[in-house]
Amino acid sequence: MPSKMWESLGFRENPYNTKPLNISKQDVELLMGRENEQIDFLTAIESEEQGIFVLSGVPGVGKTSFLNVQQFLLESGEADFGPRLLAARQLCPIQQYDEPKFIAQRCIQSFCKSIEEYCNITNKSVPSETSKVSAWIHQNKPATINFGLSYLGTGVTAGREVHLPSVQSTTFETLAEIIETLSLEVKNKLNFEGSFIVLDNIENLQDDELSQCLTTFRDTLFTIPNIWWILIGQSGLSSLIQSTNPKVFQRLSAGIELKPISVENLIKAVDIRVKTFHETKNNGSSLITKKVYLKLFESSNGEIRFVFKYCQNICIKLVQLIRKELVEKNQKMTVESFNRLMGQHLIKNQIDDDFSHTCLNVIVREEFEGYYHSTEEKQILKRIGELGKVNSKDFKEFSEFGIKTMQDFTQNVLIKFREQQLLLRRQEGKKITYELRGISVFAMEYGLLNE
Repeated sequence: MPSKMWESLGFRENPYNTKPLNISKQDVELLMGRENEQIDFLTAIESEEQGIFVLSGVPGVGKTSFLNVQQFLLESGEADFGPRLLAARQLCPIQQYDEPKFIAQRCIQSFCKSIEEYCNITNKSVPSETSKVSAWIHQNKPATINFGLSYLGTGVTAGREVHLPSVQSTTFETLAEIIETLSLEVKNKLNFEGSFIVLDNIENLQDDELSQCLTTFRDTLFTIPNIWWILIGQSGLSSLIQSTNPKVFQRLSAGIELKPISVENLIKAVDIRVKTFHETKNNGSSLITKKVYLKLFESSNGEIRFVFKYCQNICIKLVQLIRKELVEKNQKMTVESFNRLMGQHLIKNQIDDDFSHTCLNVIVREEFEGYYHSTEEKQILKRIGELGKVNSKDFKEFSEFGIKTMQDFTQNVLIKFREQQLLLRRQEGKKITYELRGISVFAMEYGLLNE
């Protein structure tokens, strides 16, 4: 739906939308700088009928966008090579303290939803057992499902009929059989070669929980025919699995650690979004200058989502300012009056850099002050910034702030600031480092850590 705010700035839609790219044809060309990774991914998926693929990278690097584009290409048959697989239109989110059985239940919910959405988009009937499973998993009432259905020619050979108790009372082994039944229907009823199931944010589990989950899945869910399991997590996920569960690591089919795209590809990404969403198609330009959005890119360690978020926020600040000025001057909010005032802030159809930096200062200050950090906490963040990177063993560097143990430093500083998205966590095997991230980089630059 068109946005009046973006229309007032010359765009049909928000060119700085921070949401992941969709599983759709129109979003394929918006993915920039991932040609090599695309070949690696599609080749790995083509190599086996089922498997486990690890997709990792720092927050905001574009993992979900990358995966969604690949899913569209494979599902639609538009990929240069690779099998036709049903896309996971609903990811299975992993939450802290999740047990394997709860995750399996959520996988069923996500799988059913993906099948139903595909059928809705293509005007196909939802397969019969999928409909039964979907009703069972959502209503939490006993149901009867046919396991092991096979389709030969025009006939149907039934497996065994199973009476399912409530969701909570169903065993893990039965949940695995349900997923296999859904997989069979996707293949035989919807004519796909297989399906994707995606476990998202798997690093939310503690190391021992992750190891337990993967061990449980190793010889059960991960062996279901025609299912490609995609494990999405933060940087270093493959090496974490290798160090915590070598047997599962040996089962991994492949993996990609997505690195930030290059500056050149960021510029292309902005340009293609402007071209796609500007009202004039080919004659528009980014409202935010290259100098400003490259500064955002550098400060965020290459987080595309961070860049687009603050480009969007600067544009919102501009519109707010103009509308407030019109109210103060008792002028009607017409297109003409809005454009006249907007012109005072634009240089060659782009927002003046000084105005952009002033907006950033205000935005960062507002967000940072919302954490209500104490003076000591700000000083700790500043020290981390001065050191560049820290790990748990660096706790002695912070003794003047009353930090006496490694555990205290890890739990009450590093993990806390990371959860507030002020620190970036990098992992290689069991080695973990932290550094300032995004807004905290700007907070240090703007002197907010000195206040």
